[in-house]
Amino acid sequence: KPELEWFENHPQFCYFFHMPYEPNMKLLGMWMLLLRTIPLQGEDTAWFSVNGVSIRYSMREHALISGLDCHEYPAQYEKIGSFAFVDRHFKSHKEITIKSVEEKLLSMSAWGDRLRMAVLYFLGTVIKAKGKYIASFSSFIIRVVNNVEDCKTFPWGRLPFYDDIWSINHVMKQLKGKPKKNVSFLGFILPLE
Repeated sequence: KPELEWFENHPQFCYFFHMPYEPNMKLLGMWMLLLRTIPLQGEDTAWFSVNGVSIRYSMREHALISGLDCHEYPAQYEKIGSFAFVDRHFKSHKEITIKSVEEKLLSMSAWGDRLRMAVLYFLGTVIKAKGKYIASFSSFIIRVVNNVEDCKTFPWGRLPFYDDIWSINHVMKQLKGKPKKNVSFLGFILPLE
C-alpha cells in the first residue's frame, strides 16, 4: 500500500495509476498508425498521414498525451544517484533483469527498500521498457532509484520519447509499408495507443 500511494501521488506517474486496468491491450490502432508513418530522416518528430491529414508526434504531443515532464535534463543528469541500492540486493549489475527485480520485489517485506525496488520495476517495465523478463536495465535507471526523491523531479518524458522515435524508425524499416506478422515495438507505447 505505501508503494501504491507513492505512485498515485507522484507528479508524473499518477496518471498511469488512475487509468482503468486493461489486461489485453488493444494495439491495432497503434499498428494502423505506424503503417501510415511518413518517413523523415534525422528528425525528433514522427509524422503520420491519416485520411489525408498529417498528424505530428513530437516531444510536445508526447508530454500532453502521457502527462510526463519533458523539460530539459538536469545538468549532469547521467551522474545522478549511485549503485548503493542495487549493490545491496544484486550480486552484479548484469544480473539485474525485469524477472530478477520482480522476484526481489515480491519477496521483500512492506518496509525498507521495497519502494525503491517497485520504482525500479516500474521504470524498467513502463517508462524505459526494453522487452520481457530477461531485458536488462540501463545504468542510469539502476542508479537513479537510489534516491526516490530524484525520481520525483526528473523529467521522465524525454527518455521514452526518444526511445519511441527510434522504435518508430526501426519498425518502419522492418515493415517497408506492408504489414508483417512478427514485428515488435520496444518502448513506451501508451501515448501511441
